Amino acid sequence: MSPRHSTRAANGDARSGILQAAERCIQRYGIRKTTMDDIAREAGMSRPSVYRYFADREDLLLALLSEHSRALTERARRFIAQQPSVEDGLVEGLLYIADHGRRHEFAHFLVSMDDSEFGQRVASTDAFATLAGEFWDPFLDAAEGRGELRAGLDRHDVHVWLAQVGLVLMGLLEREPESDPAKFGDLVRSFVVPAFVIASRDGKPAKATRAVTKTTRPRRVPAARYRSDK
Repeated sequence: MSPRHSTRAANGDARSGILQAAERCIQRYGIRKTTMDDIAREAGMSRPSVYRYFADREDLLLALLSEHSRALTERARRFIAQQPSVEDGLVEGLLYIADHGRRHEFAHFLVSMDDSEFGQRVASTDAFATLAGEFWDPFLDAAEGRGELRAGLDRHDVHVWLAQVGLVLMGLLEREPESDPAKFGDLVRSFVVPAFVIASRDGKPAKATRAVTKTTRPRRVPAARYRSDK
């Protein structure tokens, strides 16, 4: 291994170690009370050394949020792949992400973060839109290739909108923890799906290049499906 690669690997190991230390501190103290001093001490490093890898506490929390979001991506994509239509993929995918995401401590923090520095940092960056793009783009690319998406959609705007809808759903489920996530499916079908999916004259999803022959009502996934993969 060349010296450059060795340095890169060492930096990656150190960064990963800091994130793991932050995770342990958050589990011990909670997100709001965890400080950079706590993290540095847990990682066995000096505070200035931690700042070599992360600009500040909010930058570190964003990195940790990204790791947790990406860990959910693979499971959620498998779930979405089981859906019979692009409409169902959008509806059930958003509900799946919201229901699973709210169960993590970061979600509890994010849905009530309006006055936090972390909340302000997230709101002023494309962090959520970037994560939404990483998650949704394979699904959107496939739907676009089949002629099922509306033409002329700005993909960055799509990422921003899906990220915001996900947060809204997460907040609704957080306020009603015993709710069946599927109860919000009709809202998503009425107010989110039409922004993306081409509709036929009868108002049902249609493809741009050929008519949809399936006339049965889209299948509703039982609530148990959301909760089976924690």
